[in-house]
Order: sequence, then structure tokens, then C-alpha cells
Amino acid sequence: MRVSARVFLLGTFAVAGACNGRWSMAMPPDTGVPAPRTAAARGAHRHVHVPGEVRGERLGPVFGRSVVSTVYRDGQWLHDSAATDSVIMALVMLAPTHVSSLFRFAAGERPTPRHLTVWQRARELVARAQPDVRFDVALDALSYGSGPEVVAHLRLLDELLAPDLWYFVNWDDAERQAFDVVASATAQAHANGQPIGGLTRENEIATDSDFGVLTARGQARAIRRQLAALRQYHDLPYLVLRTPGSAGGVLTETARCHYAWRLVLGGGVGGFAPAALADSLRLAAPCRRAALSRR
Repeated sequence: MRVSARVFLLGTFAVAGACNGRWSMAMPPDTGVPAPRTAAARGAHRHVHVPGEVRGERLGPVFGRSVVSTVYRDGQWLHDSAATDSVIMALVMLAPTHVSSLFRFAAGERPTPRHLTVWQRARELVARAQPDVRFDVALDALSYGSGPEVVAHLRLLDELLAPDLWYFVNWDDAERQAFDVVASATAQAHANGQPIGGLTRENEIATDSDFGVLTARGQARAIRRQLAALRQYHDLPYLVLRTPGSAGGVLTETARCHYAWRLVLGGGVGGFAPAALADSLRLAAPCRRAALSRR
């Protein structure tokens, strides 16, 4: 049976403007944004996943300036080496606090030496511009056949890349069609103190998610209704993906909200070119808190 009550878990995605509400329940004191994962931390995860760390207070700063840009997806590099480096340089210019979906791996896929080189270069250079930057790795929740399969893959990727967060597409569908995959991935992430969440197109999100991601393809009013419905039972941070053709004005009436702006080198309907995105970030008005009742 799906648990629809609030769950005590932390709630994460592109460049985001954030606004955070306050909790009325007693929460542990916030001690800051979770530290970036490093190679030295691999195999020595002692972080405890506790209330207040996943459900926004600590993720809020992470999503304050979030950029989505993909250079590799499901077995295919989307750019040659020069263009990939241009993406990294664009990220350096934008100085995001969160880089999302730089890599999206197929189920069971092992990173190659090129992945490791690009990942290390991106993390090192962006961190010079934004020391608090966090990186996630993207995966497809429906591509795994079982819980043990997804756990084995998360462990492999964690050993080689040590991402700060996990982002899953088809996260809502997988809870209905492959619940063992969602439950196992969540347990594995939380055992290592890593927030986990993903894309939802419905008014529900997988139980124990730490954040949700919505598309902005519909009308602004419909997106606001979806956010309100989600927060009735899952009061998490939500990212709304923005592209040049997506609805605007969605987050100005929502508490604990985050815009996720998609970066594409050449621009177009699928994403913002670096210079245009920089301009959008400068012009974006901060979110303001809404008078949403909290249960």
C-alpha cells in the first residue's frame, strides 16, 4: 500500500531560483549543506540520513542555482571532446550550486576512462567558481529489472564517481511498475546519506523521495495545481525544468520552489544557450513564499 502521509526524509535539478518555507515540526538543527563527495570518502559512508537533511533545509541551498546539461546519455556521447569542454566552461561561467544530468547511464553501464576524466575536470573547474557545487548522476528507473540490480549499479557508480545526489527519470512510473527498484535504490542512497528523487508527471511521487522534478510543458496554472497537490502529502523541494518554450511565472506563487534551467550549447527550444541563460539568471525574480496551508 502506498504511504501518503508525510515521511521523515530529506528531500533534488538545471539553474534554479529557490524559495524555502519553514517547518512547523521539530527538526534537528541544520548544520549546513552536505559536504561534496570525494574519492577519499568512497567506501567510508558514515553519514546518517535524518529528518531535516533530506526534506529541504539542507537541499535548499543546493538547489539555489541549479543547471541541467547532458553530455552523455545511454551509451552515447552527445558532443565531441571540444564541445564537451565547452559545456564545462559554460558551467564554470554560470557557477551553479547544482549540476544535474551531466551523465545519464544505462542500467548496469560502467563508466569508461573518458567518463572519469570529464567528470573530474567538470567537478574541479566548476568548484573553483562555486565551491559549494554538487553533482548528480541521472538514471532511468524503468531500465532496471530488480532491486539488487539497481543497488549493484549505484554501488559501482558511487565507487567510481561518488555523486552527491541521484536523479531518476520515470521515477513515478517505476514506483507503480517496479516498486522493488525504487525502494531498493532509495534505501541504498539513504544508507550513504545521498538524497534521491526524480521526475514525476502525476500528483504523486515515490514514497521516501527527497525531491521531485516536474516539467514545465503545461500551462502555468496547471503546474501550480500539480505542485499544490504534491505538497499536500509530500512537502519536498520540487524542481520545475525550464526551457525557452516552457511556461513562465510558475514559481512566483509557490513556497520551497526551484526553477531548473536547461543548458544547451546552441540554444533552441530544447534549452538555453550559455549567454542567454546567464541573462535569464540575472533577470529572474526571486520566488516569494505562498500562503499555502501546511498539514
